[in-house]
This record gives sequence, structure tokens and C-alpha cells, in this order.
Amino acid sequence: MKKIIPVIVVLIIIAVSIIILRKVLRPGEGMTPSEKARSIVLNKIKENVQDALDSADRDFSASAQEIAKQGVASETTRAILNKLVESHPFIVDCCIVDTTGIMIIVEPENFKSFEGSDIHDQEQVQKVQQTHLPVMSKAFNAVEGFQAVDIEYPIMSSGRDFIGSLSMLIRPDSMLVDIIKPIIKGVPVNVWVMQKDGVILYDRNKEEIGRNLFSDDMYKPYGNLRALGHEIIENETGIGSYTFLSDTMKEAVEKQCFWETTGLYDMQWKLVLTSQLSGAEALKGSKESIRYIQKKLREFLQRDDLHAALLTQNDDKIKECFRNFYDDYPYIYSIQWTDTSMVGRFGIPPEHSLTNYNYRESREGFDERNEAFMELVENQEPVVVEKDLLEGDRAIFIIEPVMYEEIYLGIIYIMILK
Repeated sequence: MKKIIPVIVVLIIIAVSIIILRKVLRPGEGMTPSEKARSIVLNKIKENVQDALDSADRDFSASAQEIAKQGVASETTRAILNKLVESHPFIVDCCIVDTTGIMIIVEPENFKSFEGSDIHDQEQVQKVQQTHLPVMSKAFNAVEGFQAVDIEYPIMSSGRDFIGSLSMLIRPDSMLVDIIKPIIKGVPVNVWVMQKDGVILYDRNKEEIGRNLFSDDMYKPYGNLRALGHEIIENETGIGSYTFLSDTMKEAVEKQCFWETTGLYDMQWKLVLTSQLSGAEALKGSKESIRYIQKKLREFLQRDDLHAALLTQNDDKIKECFRNFYDDYPYIYSIQWTDTSMVGRFGIPPEHSLTNYNYRESREGFDERNEAFMELVENQEPVVVEKDLLEGDRAIFIIEPVMYEEIYLGIIYIMILK
């Protein structure tokens, strides 16, 4: 019996550990509908980033083989390098590095001045020379004068001798903004990207790019963010929350985040999608309370100052009107405006609102949701519906058309969390 008890204790510990690990490693389980929606957004970003890296890798491999056949210093090498740069907008330059670590050919033309530069002391150059395997570097300050990531691909002769490497230099911030920005356009989320040593490769706030999450003074007051950073590095995927400055960088707010991992070879990038959790708490309202707030919204839509602001598209005045309504009824989650062109213009508070979100733009995984909402706008009829949010849980939408005489100005709607 004494032998059995320790075994039971061990089994309990293992079971609890599995439950904890599942929460971190398999975030899809137990998610609310809105959390799943945000997870879809993040996975779309991951897919596009990985596709871009994989596509470049395939072209890189084929180019290295072609250069090996022609010779590293052949007349066709420059044409091959230029084709790579033209095929992938995020590539800054491509070059041939000889066996001693000298950049002997660099393209395009405006980077030729760097020919002859000695980069033998760079970690990724030493690694490809030692292993004869492709490698992706950490972010570093390139001789070209900016923070970059280098992908080195070995060039092997027909006799399998190492005769140099093909180098592709990319600016990760430029690559990532082109992928991330269209996907989250108008959605109240942010995305930042970190490599495994804590260096920030991309953030909407450019001031953070290049800083280290674990050592930079900006992050030292936020212990739970740095602690979560270690979890993000240790786990492929997960969900967490932390406190850090808002998008305006003026006040500390609580944020929820999801993360995924992407990368090339043995280098990993951590993609972190965040949404702000602060704001008005929802009312668990009855039918009577819904009818009451609907009545107040209809009265609000008769205001002359609101009509004037909408007709002239005076965003500041509209936001001022919205703010007054929101302050009068602090239990609502947000009040927003979608115009007749199917653009969710903005709302109050902004962290719970879509901003210049175009419902007509195709967003994989959201087409059906967008179609349903566009139908509500086109119907020009008041309606109360329940829908899932990207930034919160299930919400009651109280939707009212806005008319000035015979002019239809779109819909204004409020949301109350269930």
C-alpha cells in the first residue's frame, strides 16, 4: 500500500500538468466564439508569413543550384540575384559570399558599393560555412545600415564541395507590415512579432522595433509582460494576458494575447495578437432594458448636431456625440457607425470598435459574417440581433438606420455584452 500511494501522487501530478499544458499549448479548446475568431485572424497571419518565407526558400534553393552550375562569378549570377530581389518585395539585397566570408557580388545596383565587405565574423556566415546547411539569422545591424535578418544558403559544387553561399537580406519589419496590416485593417487588435531572444522584430508602434523585451528599460516596469514573454518563447502556441501601455503609449492597460510560432530552418518568430481588455462592463440586461436603450438610441439619432456632423462627415463632431451617449450609458460596450459604402468608420470607445473596416474586402474566414452584416446595413431597418465579436464575447447588437429627410446615412449601432 505504501508503494501504491507515491504512484498515485505521481499520476495526479502528471494529470494536472497535462491539463495546464493543454491550456497553454492547445488554446483552441474551451475558447469563446470571439476568441476563436481572433485565433482565426492570427492563424491567417501565420499562414501568410510562413508562405512568404517558404516561397523565398524554394526560390533560394533553386537559385543556389543554378549558380553552382554556372559558377559563383559567372555573368549570369547577377541576373539570378536580381530576379530573386524582384520576385520577393521584402528582399533588400542578395549577394554571393565566398569561402572566406567576403561579399563578392551584390545586387541590386544601389548596393554594389558593399562588394568586398568582410562579413566572416557574422554568426550565420560561420554556421553555413561549418555545416553547409541553410541558416536564418537573428536580427542584426547589417553593413547596409539597418536592422536585418540574413538567410544564407550553401552553394555546393558538383563534387559536393562548399564554394560559397547565397545571401538574402530582408528587413523583417517591412516584410511583416505588408502581411499583417491588410489582415487586421479596421479590427481593434494589434500584432507584434518577437524572436526567441526577446528582440521585437515588428510592432505597430515603431518605437518598440529593435528593443529587447527582457532587458530594455521600456519593459522593466511590466513584470507580468516579461514573464509572459518567457512562456511565449517556451511554447509554440498559447493564450495569456499582461499589462502594458495602450496603443497611444499614454496609459497602462490590460491586454489579452494569443501567440503562434513561424520561421525557417531552426530560427523561430513569435507572432503575438493582442486586444485591449479595459473599457465599459456589459449589462446583463433584460428585454425591458434592451427596449429602454433602443428607445434612447432612437432619440439620440434625432439630434440636429449629429445629423450635421454625419452630413459633413465631421469625424471629430460625430465622436463627440458618440462619447456623450457612451458616457450617459456606461454599461454599453460600444457605439459605432457603418456608412452606406459598407465601411465601419469608427466608434467609442476605440478599443472596442472597428476603424475604417471595409466589409466588402475579402477576409478569409469572415466572408459569411461580413455578408450577414452588409445585409443588415442594406435593409435600412431597425433590428436587434445577437452576434459574436472579435474583441469580446457574444453581444447584443441594437442597430438603427440613420436618416436625414430622405438621405440614408448608414447605421449606428450599440453593443451590449451578454
